[in-house]
This record gives sequence, C-alpha cells and structure tokens, in this order.
Amino acid sequence: MAATVFVLAPLPLGSVDLAWVCIWTGILAVSLLAARIDRTCTADLAVLAPIFVSIVVIAVIVCLQMWPNGLAGLSDSAWRNAREQLGADVPDRVSLTSSVPWLNFGYYLLFALGFSRAYLLATDARQAQRLLHLLAYSGLCYALYGIFAQVFLPETLLWRQKEFYLQFATGTFVNRNTAATFWGSCGLIFLIQFVRAVLHATDDPRSERIKWLDRPGTQAACCAVCLIAVGMTGSRAGILVTFLSMFFAVILYLVPLQLGRESFWNFVRTAFVVGVVGLALVGAAAMSRISEIGLVDAQRLEVYTTALKMIRGHELLGFGLGNFEAAFPLYRPAALGSQGIWDRVHSIPIELAIDLGIPAALCIFGIAAFYFVRLVRGALARKRDRHIPVVGAGVFMLGMLHSCVDFSLQIPGYGILFASIVGCGLAQSISRSARPAKRQEQQEQIEF
Repeated sequence: MAATVFVLAPLPLGSVDLAWVCIWTGILAVSLLAARIDRTCTADLAVLAPIFVSIVVIAVIVCLQMWPNGLAGLSDSAWRNAREQLGADVPDRVSLTSSVPWLNFGYYLLFALGFSRAYLLATDARQAQRLLHLLAYSGLCYALYGIFAQVFLPETLLWRQKEFYLQFATGTFVNRNTAATFWGSCGLIFLIQFVRAVLHATDDPRSERIKWLDRPGTQAACCAVCLIAVGMTGSRAGILVTFLSMFFAVILYLVPLQLGRESFWNFVRTAFVVGVVGLALVGAAAMSRISEIGLVDAQRLEVYTTALKMIRGHELLGFGLGNFEAAFPLYRPAALGSQGIWDRVHSIPIELAIDLGIPAALCIFGIAAFYFVRLVRGALARKRDRHIPVVGAGVFMLGMLHSCVDFSLQIPGYGILFASIVGCGLAQSISRSARPAKRQEQQEQIEF
C-alpha cells in the first residue's frame, strides 16, 4: 500500500487536487497501522518525535486561526469589515478564510504520514535499499515519459491539453520547476549508487553476479536519462540546485573513505569537471534564459519584498494556513502590473511565516536543520549502507534549496517522494548495532 502511494502520487498531475490528497492520506494511514516495528529502537523516537511535534503544532495553530471569536485581539480586520459594510453575520477569526486552513492541513498530514511510513520501512536495511530502488526506477519511468511526451506530444499533458510551458518538459506535473526537482532527486539516487558501485565493486565477492540493474553502466545511463529530463524543463533553479546537490552528495560519500589526500582531491576535481560539463550540456536552455532575464526574476523579488511586509502585524499566528492567495491582492504592488496570478509566494520559508506566524515557522526550520544534521552525521559515521543517508542528505539539500525560491515541496507528487527519501535516509543514519537483531540473526548467534 505504501509503495502504491510512493509510485503513483506524481501521476495525477502531481496530486494537487484535494481528492488525491485524501486518497493517499487514507491509504498511508491504513498502511502505517499495519507497519512492523520490530526493528525500531529508542533512537528512532528522537527522529520521529519532531515530525509528530510539528504536525501537532500546525494543528493547534490552525484551531486557533479558525476559532470563532476566540482571539479578538488577533482577528483579521476583514471579518469586521464584512459585518460593518455588508451586514454579514460572521464571527471574528485570525484566519482570513473560514475553511482554507483545514483543507491545506491535509497535505501536511500526508507529508508526515509518508515520512513516517518510509522511515518504518527503512529501519530494515534491505527494505531501505528496495525502497530507494523503487523510487529511483519509478522516477526513471516518469523521466522517460516526460522526454517522450515533449518530443512527440508537446501540447499534451497526460489526458488533457497542455496550457503552460509548451516548449519545456513537465512530465506528469503542470509546473516545470517541480518536474525538475522530481527528476533531479531520482537522478541523485542513481548517481550515488553509481559512485558506490564503481568504488566498491572489487570489494564485493559477488560483483560478477550482480544484477544488470545494479551495474555501474546501468546506473550511469539511468542518471543520464534523469538529467536529460531535468535539462528539458529549462528550469534555472531546478538545474543549478540539482547539480549543486549532486556535487555535495558525492563529496559527502567520499569524505569518510580512506582514499588518501591525493586520490580524494583527484576525485573532487573529476566530479567538479564532470559536473561543469554536464551542466553545460544539460542546462543549455536554462543558461540561455539566465543570460536573457538574469538569475533572479525581478517580479519574484518584488513579491518577496511585499510578502515580508505582509508579516508585520501578523507575526504570531499569520493569516491562516494556505491564505496567501486571499491576502496578497490587498498588498499587491503596482510594479507587478495586472498580469499574473500569485497564488504562492514561490518561497516556502516566507510563506510559512505568512501562513502560520514566525514562531511556528522557526519551529519548522529548526526541525529541518535537525534532520539535515542527522543525515550528514549518519553519512559520515555509518560504515555499511552509508549511501542511503548520503542520498537522503543530497535530496534534502536539493528540495530545501529549491523550496527557498519556488514551491516544489508544496506539490504532493514531489513532496511524498521527498518525504520518503529523507525518511529512508534518516532511518539508516542510525547504526545497525543500535537496532534489535532479526530473528534469523538471533538464531544464527544462538547456534554459533
């Protein structure tokens, strides 16, 4: 059931419709109830507790935002204006709308369920590797479809007419930036598996009998396909962040290895040169857009400035979860003109402060920093299966950096992939010796 959600969530246009969020939430909830916990340990509580705390904090804030006449001193003036000017019989609320916060809370719950389910699956190293393979090869299939659709059916988006980004690949997503981060994350999995296979092929006595799917050539080809798909999106931030995160992940994998100083720096130089050449080949469309309009969109900077001003007066509880679209028109600057619909800030950190207030946003940022440190420490400390926390750290960096300038993590189709990979990496950041042995391992110890 969990695999069904992880694989199919990107398919129905990124699962942005509320109906799909409800369906995936229900399936993951049932799957989580049936999860095995015989491989968990006390160290897992320190990892799972923060995601549980964050969901509780968001739920409490949403309740306060929706509480009729509960917090008169913090209520939005729109409700008072509705009573005075329209004669409407409506109570005061902190939230600018009466239903949007609870509807948007569903995605946060889905994200937490996907993270928790992937984490519990990945407490077993073999299951963790199978999960990464599943995510990587499903992403490869989406990349192949995206390339095929852009070459042969550029005006079609699955079963409907494509309205935006006709010159760029988007796969099953509406937005090309989300597609770029999705394919980049899958390509990063293949890249680290490729590096691992090349460096440790001679260490494995079964190297001659490795399945063709796990061979270095196959991993390199799959990574190349994903990168081609990323390049066809033309996403400036998506392409740059993908290559930056890949370079970071490769260095993170190499640091603990006893390669010697000269060999290490040779690997670093090689990775840098390959990255620059790959960026030049894959990111041609993005580089041309950067040369034309610059690295940062002027309109987006204007929205960021305006959004930061919106926080004043709503620092404690914000405008209500998911209410940026309703609140922004009142603050929209004339410099933006009349074109364009800004339903998102295109920066998740800023939008969190607007939706939930500064304290909740800082709490979520702190949890994110805690998880990243855990992933890096696990990648440096683990000896076996170390590539799993390395992948988790690389994808975490990719998703978080891109979320600072866009909204890819707010799309369930990518958010579930991100949550599952990070959950998988965090589960394997804990040493195997800290976990209870399997029954078979215990029996072998007894017999020995």
